[in-house]
Amino acid sequence: MRRSSGAVCHQDPRTCEVPASAKPHVWPDDITKWPVCTEQTRNNHTGHKHMDCDIKGRPCCIGTKGRCEITTREYCTFMHGYFHEEATLCSQVHCLDQVCGLLPFLNPDVPDQFYRLWLSLFLHAGLLHCLVSVVFQMTVLRDLEKLAGWLRISIIYILSGITGNLASALFLPYRAEVGPAGSQFGLLACLFVELFQGWQMLEKPWKAFLKLLGIVLFLFLCGMLPWIDNIAHIFGFLSGLLLSFSFLPYVTFGSFDQIRKRVLIIFSLLGFLGLFSSLIVWFYFYPIHWHWLEHLTCLPFTSKFCEKYDIDHLVH
Repeated sequence: MRRSSGAVCHQDPRTCEVPASAKPHVWPDDITKWPVCTEQTRNNHTGHKHMDCDIKGRPCCIGTKGRCEITTREYCTFMHGYFHEEATLCSQVHCLDQVCGLLPFLNPDVPDQFYRLWLSLFLHAGLLHCLVSVVFQMTVLRDLEKLAGWLRISIIYILSGITGNLASALFLPYRAEVGPAGSQFGLLACLFVELFQGWQMLEKPWKAFLKLLGIVLFLFLCGMLPWIDNIAHIFGFLSGLLLSFSFLPYVTFGSFDQIRKRVLIIFSLLGFLGLFSSLIVWFYFYPIHWHWLEHLTCLPFTSKFCEKYDIDHLVH
């Protein structure tokens, strides 16, 4: 078989014995599809310069975005990367496997680990992160459970978190993130819905509304700082708002108000299903790239403010 692809240091189908390039398993002409050669021919000199040379550069996985470079071991260690001694091409390694851990991908080119969308809600990036979640749950979450019941709040908590994580995976790809940020903002949306439902029973509803609004806006502004996922906050809040109108108990004032709130429940459910379905379609079937959304999670106040977050400062 005559090949059009060039030579690769220490990688050649003519000298590899395991896996051997023989019918029906002939190595493809595209070198990006070559397997890792686990056993070379035992001859010290093959007669090919690219096989007899001393190789020092191998694939190195750097950062949390799945970036791969052919580097020396020393440079890879300096960059705190993962050096692949067994491989010769970046196409032979899957860097996100080392970043995310857990089970390997069945197909590296197709996202097939849907369980990460809810599993990450119960993981934290350290003791302080976990402490913040516990304090939030012992204050806001506990009061909402007493008010609406554990089942309703559980549905809102889990689905808001999944929606927030799905949006984050879509609009902020290649970033390893954990925590129930979307779920927590979904519960904040519950407080707004409880306020709207009991608006007529409160003495000063506008005061309570402005207080809640100030808290949420402050948290959204904090989400503009590096390494805080504001996309999960925003979509968790939107889904929590729709789910709260759908599942929280309500008080009616007359037959017209009862019909209005039942219609609101139907439209809220349809709105959530539309939002969630759109994210699923965009993530799995028709990917979209709205780069300007990156600035909602880290606003570049200076040229280097979001440097470690790897955000493109040019709004497309």
